[in-house]
Amino acid sequence: MNSVQMLEVFKTAVLVRRFEARIVQMAMAGELPGSLHAGAGQEICQIAAISALSRDDYILYGHRGVAYMIARGTSLASILADVAGKEGATSRGKGGVMHVVDVANGILGESGTLGGGFVMSVGVGMALKRRKQSQAVVYFFGDGTSNRGTFHESLNWAAVQKLPCIYFCENNGYAVSVPTSRSTAVADISSRAAGYGVPGVVVDGSDPAAVHEVMQTAVARARAGHGPTLIEAKVTRLHGHYVADQQTYRPDAELVLKTKDPLPKLQQTLIDAGVLTETQVTQIEADVQRQIDEAVAAVRAAPLLAPEVALQDLYA
Repeated sequence: MNSVQMLEVFKTAVLVRRFEARIVQMAMAGELPGSLHAGAGQEICQIAAISALSRDDYILYGHRGVAYMIARGTSLASILADVAGKEGATSRGKGGVMHVVDVANGILGESGTLGGGFVMSVGVGMALKRRKQSQAVVYFFGDGTSNRGTFHESLNWAAVQKLPCIYFCENNGYAVSVPTSRSTAVADISSRAAGYGVPGVVVDGSDPAAVHEVMQTAVARARAGHGPTLIEAKVTRLHGHYVADQQTYRPDAELVLKTKDPLPKLQQTLIDAGVLTETQVTQIEADVQRQIDEAVAAVRAAPLLAPEVALQDLYA
């Protein structure tokens, strides 16, 4: 990853961080439902991984954060409209932030339950293989989700069929409130790859260049017909499982927030490298604020979803 790409990751991460904070602020004020699962601390990893994809590759995601959508080009207004239940959203305001589906930007959404995305992504991989298409499909999931049966079943099938699937685990050390050390027998989720004969890689999720590199290798492997790769990025969840989580189970929560945030670390790295200046940081923050204000204004003016629309698009 060159310096220009690193700077773009930083700019996008600032936008994501401030946008999420605005959603939380609006939720706490009662203007929006408070069901957001913030991705703060993990957004640099998510953005860097997506930067290694082509525009026609596909992604499915867990529900931690909005970086996936913003990095792929989904507008802030449409994401916010999804949260607000308003017209102009990707799902006409029916799915909230956890079910953004933006096919034009390669975002295929997520399952109704965590872990269902494994099966969906393998289905996409099967379709790509049968159509002899060269795209890859990536499923972003958490360490807790890796304990679901669908993880093992789908990874086995993807390995057998050599599907162009990439399993991207964001290991933040917690499944809701349960530490990984109390729920998972292996130290590294990536070590499970050996059981299915595919590569398993651990990467520092706070290092965008390292994440980009392992993702590039996985994409090349997928395109070459060699099958899936399991990537495990070690990341830090800066906040609770969801907006109102008080984290009583996490005595180090305040310390983590002060010392483990990768965003100021990346900012300083870019400044030290001469890629970014304090003046540019101020300009980036101002531009981000303008974009968010415009999106909020647009969604506040948009109509609420009509009640009769709620039952449309149902297939079962």
